[in-house]
Amino acid sequence: MLLHELAEATGVSAASIKYYRREGLLPPGERITTTRQDYGRAHVERLELIQVLREVAGAPIARIAQVTALLDDPDVPLIEVLAESQTLALGLEDPADGQSAAGRADGAEAAGGEHPSIAPLLAHLGWPDVDSAPRRALDRLLRSLDEWEAPTDPGMLLRYAEPMAQIARSDVDWMSTGAGPVEAGPAGAEPSVSQDVAVMRAVAGAIAFDRLVRLLRLLGHASFSILDAMQVSEEPGPPGPPITRE
Repeated sequence: MLLHELAEATGVSAASIKYYRREGLLPPGERITTTRQDYGRAHVERLELIQVLREVAGAPIARIAQVTALLDDPDVPLIEVLAESQTLALGLEDPADGQSAAGRADGAEAAGGEHPSIAPLLAHLGWPDVDSAPRRALDRLLRSLDEWEAPTDPGMLLRYAEPMAQIARSDVDWMSTGAGPVEAGPAGAEPSVSQDVAVMRAVAGAIAFDRLVRLLRLLGHASFSILDAMQVSEEPGPPGPPITRE
């Protein structure tokens, strides 16, 4: 398809498409003439990803360029691109602006080590004991909860983590194949969607489903509060004073 057809198919203006090309976010199309290029499905998917990163995640062009550069590097595995997009979608620290993993580990050790509830949690769930932005963010959150004298023991974490593990498994299956855990292919199978689509789903899904979980939790708070109030109002009160006749 030509430039104007690509713009019509994606809802992105021709001027924006040219800008994304100049910034390296969108690869060039197949040259037809000196002034015309042919674009395909991959360009549509890249523009959809850029729009999600800009409009849903609110990412600046510089951060989007980091994601697309990783996508266009054949030596970078998809899991690294997903990790970068996850930090972007959830507003976690930008790895490019921070220390190396070794430097972060040294800093944690100097501060007394990682929160003691994290390693048992990972072991119980069978998750890999590796550094990641969510793990570091969880460490910071647990330390804040400790300061507020809120519970942070492994048992409390498991009550939250075990249902979240099932949700995360479904999320990952949907990101890579478009199917749920029952429909997904065998382990190690090639994803049925492009890397651009997988990353787009990871970003949009992280934001949308994170909000879904929070709203369902708030709905539960409101519902249980109402039920408790109704139960109290239905309980008989103490008997009143006897009625006497004068």
